[in-house]
Amino acid sequence: MLLNINTMQKILTLLLFTIISCSIQAQIVETEKAMNTGVNTALVLEIPDSDKKIVEKVWKSFAKGFDARVKKIKKSDELLTESPSLAGFSEAGLQNIVVRFEQNGESVEFYSWFELRDQYLNSYNFPDEFDEAQKLLLNFGLEVAKEYTLMELESEEKTLKKMDSDLKRLVKEKESYEKSIEDYKKRIIDAEANIENNLVEQERLNLNIESQGETIEVVKKKLANLNN
Repeated sequence: MLLNINTMQKILTLLLFTIISCSIQAQIVETEKAMNTGVNTALVLEIPDSDKKIVEKVWKSFAKGFDARVKKIKKSDELLTESPSLAGFSEAGLQNIVVRFEQNGESVEFYSWFELRDQYLNSYNFPDEFDEAQKLLLNFGLEVAKEYTLMELESEEKTLKKMDSDLKRLVKEKESYEKSIEDYKKRIIDAEANIENNLVEQERLNLNIESQGETIEVVKKKLANLNN
């Protein structure tokens, strides 16, 4: 059975999404980690080739999607994501999500603690909710990837814009050079014509000088005859 182009594109997109999802999900780790209220179970998402400032900016934007308000926890490098509205957590009673970003070389380790009604989320007591949390972090990782892709696109577009600007500058320079050449050609033609006129004037003046010399000789002879 032959597939049309749209169907093939959908399949390729789904395949790419699945590959990226598996890659990011493989980097989600459950661990015990110290935070502002003590040592609690955290989900850690490693985001390669990223900067924590960018990741933090994406989280603040991402949290708006589940109606949460993000604020900094005093005397801490953590952020409190208050009262998130997320499907799959109604029974456990999700209260807040505490997050922290740690730069580790060229990667960012994104720590998240899901504060429930009575305790923090863990895979043993809340397997279904834990899966939902992993999906949330997976989607967040994809949002970070989108942000960096947009940044890359903006950078490439900026480079293209500069190239276009350089090309326009070169075209103008060429036009200026061509105009200069035309001006120089005209000046050469004018100079050559001036040389021809100059030679004619020199010839005329030479004849006049010769005639004037003859006139002077005649006057000298006239003066000599008068002296005799």
